[in-house]
Amino acid sequence: MPRNAQWAEREPRVVLMSDRTTGDVEIAVIGRGLIGSAAARHLAETNRSVALIGPGEPADRTTSNGPFCSHPDEGRITRIAGRSEMWTTVAAQSIERYADIARRSGIEFHTPRGVLIGYPNGPEWQARAEVWGSDARIVERDWVREHTGIAISNGHPLLYEGAPAGYINPRRLVAAQTELARQANAFVVEAAVNRIERNSSGLFRLETSNGAVVARQLLVATGAFGSPLFEWKLKVERRARTTVMARLDDDQRIPSLLLDSPPDDRINEAYWVPPVRYPDGSVRIKIGGDLKATVLLDDADLVPWFRSDGDPVEIECLTNNLYALLPDAPLGDVVTAPCVITGTPSEMPYIGWVDDGVAVALGGNGSAAKSSDELGRIAASLFGESGWDSILSPGLFTPQLL
Repeated sequence: MPRNAQWAEREPRVVLMSDRTTGDVEIAVIGRGLIGSAAARHLAETNRSVALIGPGEPADRTTSNGPFCSHPDEGRITRIAGRSEMWTTVAAQSIERYADIARRSGIEFHTPRGVLIGYPNGPEWQARAEVWGSDARIVERDWVREHTGIAISNGHPLLYEGAPAGYINPRRLVAAQTELARQANAFVVEAAVNRIERNSSGLFRLETSNGAVVARQLLVATGAFGSPLFEWKLKVERRARTTVMARLDDDQRIPSLLLDSPPDDRINEAYWVPPVRYPDGSVRIKIGGDLKATVLLDDADLVPWFRSDGDPVEIECLTNNLYALLPDAPLGDVVTAPCVITGTPSEMPYIGWVDDGVAVALGGNGSAAKSSDELGRIAASLFGESGWDSILSPGLFTPQLL
C-alpha cells in the first residue's frame, strides 16, 4: 500500500487538466503505454472519470533518468496464431478492433504483411488460430525461399499466416488510444508519477511534475518501472533485451518472422519486423531475440541499461542471424537499442487486484503489444459493477506478490 498521509479529503470530480492544475477522478491509470492507454480508453468510453498519467519519450535516452516507456519503436509483430490459447484469444480480439480504433482516432497504425512462424509445435499454433478465422497454413521451405527470400535451415514446421497478421506501429497505437480516451473525456497528464499518498478515507493523491491527481482507485500499468511507488512488490523479471535495426529497402516481400532455433543458436528464438521507416528517414528491418544467458535487471539497473546501446554478444548473434536468414538481401548499416521485457512466472500478463483500490495490468512477457487493446479492456472491466469480463479465466492473470 502507498505510504499514508493526512490531507484534506475531497469528493472526486471531473476536470480537464492543464499545467500545474489538480484534477480529481474516479480512476487514475498510471502508465501511458500500450496497455495503460487502452485501459484508459475503455474506462472513459464507459463513462468513468479517468486520468491517464505517464511521461512521453525522453528527448535523449542516453542522458534521461527515466522512467522509460515500452513503445519507442516503429514496428511490433501482430498475428492471431499464438503460443497458447490465451495469447491467441487476446490477439484475435484486439486485432478485430484495429480498424475501429484507427477510423475513430484518425490514426493508422496497422500494416497487414503476414507472418512466418517456425516452431516445433507449429500445427498447434495453426489449430488455435483457425478457431478465430485465421488463414494460417503449413508451407514448404522452397515456397518460403521463393516468395520471401528467407532461408530457413532448421527442421521445424513452417506456418504462414496472411492478413491481418503483419505489424503495428506501437507509437501510433498509443497515440490512437490516447486520442480516443480524450474524445471520451479522459484527461491526460504527460508526466511521471513521483509519489503516491493515501488518506484516511482511502483516496489516493498522485504527485507529478505537472500537478496532482486525486483518485478513488488506481490501475498500475507501468511495465518495468513503478515499483518504488508502492510497498507491495510483484514477482516479475525485468529481462534485458537488445534490438538490431539494419538498413534495408522494403521490397514488400518480407513478412514478420518468429523462429525457434535460429542459425546462431546462442539465442533461443529470433523475431523480426519487416523493413519500416524510422523517424530519421531510414528504412530498416528490426531483429530481436533472447540470449540463453539472460540478464535480469534490478531497479537500479534499469536507467543505466536504457542509456546503453545493448549487449554486444546479443548484437553479434542477432546480426549473424539476419545475414543467415536473408542471404541475398542488400543489408546496410546497423544501429542498436536496448529494451526490457517484463516477464512473469506464468509467462502471462498480470491483471488483477493487488491492494485495496489498486489493480495492475502489466507483465507483457514480450508478446503484449499486438494484444494490448484486449488486455486493457479486461483490466478496465475490473472497475465495473460486474467485475471481470472475459471468456478467459481470471486465474490465468492472477498477480503474484513477493
